[in-house]
Amino acid sequence: MEYVLHKIIYCCLLIIGSLFIHTSSTKVHHLEDRKFASAEYLDPEIDERDIGPELPISPLDQPFYKKASLFIPPRNSYPDKLNPNIKWDSSWASDLDFGQISAVSIDPNGNVGIFHRGERIWDSSTFGTDNKFNINRGPIRQNTIMLLDKTGKVLLEWGKNMFFLPHGLTIDNLGNYWLTDVAMHQVFKFDGKDIEKHKQQLKRQRYSQHNSASEKFDVKNLFANSIIKPSLNLGEAFQPGNDNTRFCKPTAIAVLTNGDFFVSDGYCNSRIIKFNKDGERILKWGRSWALDQRVLSSNEPPKNAFLIPHALALAEEHDLVFVADRENARIICNHASNGSFYKEYKSPMLGAAVYSIAYANNKIYLVNGNRYLENMHIRGYVLDMYSGEILSQFAPGIDMDSPHDLAVTSDEREIYVVELNSHKIYKFNQDLKDVPSNPNTNKDDMETKTLKYENSNRKERKPSQRGIVIVAIIAALLFICFCILLAVLFARYQKRGSRLCYDEPNVELTGCLLPPYKRTEWNDDQNDNFKLLSLLGNRKKFTMFENRPNTRDFSKVNTEPETSEDETLDNATEKII
Repeated sequence: MEYVLHKIIYCCLLIIGSLFIHTSSTKVHHLEDRKFASAEYLDPEIDERDIGPELPISPLDQPFYKKASLFIPPRNSYPDKLNPNIKWDSSWASDLDFGQISAVSIDPNGNVGIFHRGERIWDSSTFGTDNKFNINRGPIRQNTIMLLDKTGKVLLEWGKNMFFLPHGLTIDNLGNYWLTDVAMHQVFKFDGKDIEKHKQQLKRQRYSQHNSASEKFDVKNLFANSIIKPSLNLGEAFQPGNDNTRFCKPTAIAVLTNGDFFVSDGYCNSRIIKFNKDGERILKWGRSWALDQRVLSSNEPPKNAFLIPHALALAEEHDLVFVADRENARIICNHASNGSFYKEYKSPMLGAAVYSIAYANNKIYLVNGNRYLENMHIRGYVLDMYSGEILSQFAPGIDMDSPHDLAVTSDEREIYVVELNSHKIYKFNQDLKDVPSNPNTNKDDMETKTLKYENSNRKERKPSQRGIVIVAIIAALLFICFCILLAVLFARYQKRGSRLCYDEPNVELTGCLLPPYKRTEWNDDQNDNFKLLSLLGNRKKFTMFENRPNTRDFSKVNTEPETSEDETLDNATEKII
């Protein structure tokens, strides 16, 4: 029996050695950790350049755009055919007067919300070098929020004397309004039920006269005289920062159906922050990748670094959040649950800036900007979410001037784009009968298809090499210990049974471990180098019976007890006389 156990343990050791050799020679890839330390969140001061051609190119910008023009081909090197199925409705809301339109969103009823700046213009004097807004300018004295129906008719206006420099607007699935104000460095939520409740008051307020420029306002209680007050506000008014309580020019918001939401803290901090429905921070990721780093370095920006994260979009069924990394002219896709990197979307066709993005039915809609590159088209693009291929392009006949945001209905039949400098809003109607699609995408199983079309830079998550070795060793040691324990128990039980047989010769031998006709022999083999019982401190050998009774004489039964620890047995059976 010792010999058998010896062989079992020897085989276990061989298995451990082979596992170690195999794991040492196998290269295991795993997903790079995308949870970033607090030291990675830098706080550079990046100037806003939303105002368009009026803003001169800084010395820092000039080398970058010269460098960018080297790798961006001429306009005619790309197919510029617009999708004929996406048609511009030139009469929609054409008679309305807006200021700089910064954002557009669609409410649950299909109505279109617009966030604009009225008479306020963002220029080089709007902020100081410390990113602080000149409060003496006061709030915007026109209604900054408009709600239009599908025909372009104004349903509601509100927001006067409440905001200083509007930027982002998102209307969630419950009709709540989420807004960002870059001058106030704050994020606001206004309940849809509260807006509906005071709808008639807001309509009457629309026709009231504007407040005089000399009217005083309380910075600490801006919404004291407002019909609608925010149910949630984050950040400190007019106090930029990069910590747990302050933002610096936040740009956009994306809201999950459970109430959790993401904020792109864009112009200064270049980070994405996730909050729960109560405004408590869950996680954050991202760091800055300034222009000087891109100019002086030949490397592409890291996947966890942004240069003005300008807009957000959600593919909630895939647990993904998309970030429009504006000045890096790309879209970064992260897992919404933990912020880990999933994929990057980038194409020379998009030029040098991506301003806004929207998601619908496994497609990404976006608008780009030339950023002083005259050889690129400024229009809308549709990308396949899986492959990143450009499926189609759309524009109002000619290229746009300065598109700043867009929104798409869930069925993709309506697309809305707002322009900043030209104060325009475009409505596009899409005919879905012949929508271009990626041939590599099977639409039949879109509902259950996993995101397996990852880019070549993404490495598959697998167990680490060290973990495999440790698990294998532990498993083998446990198996060996189990074998040893089993052997000890078996030996003790066998010895106990044999003593019962020897000590009570007149008792029927039914309590013995082995029947008499199957007696075993325990040999003290001089050639064995490994003795299991010696390791356990028990060198006793025992026998069951010395002799088997003669088949011709059943009265002769040998019941002599064992006499020596080293005694060996005779032959297993006796010869028949």
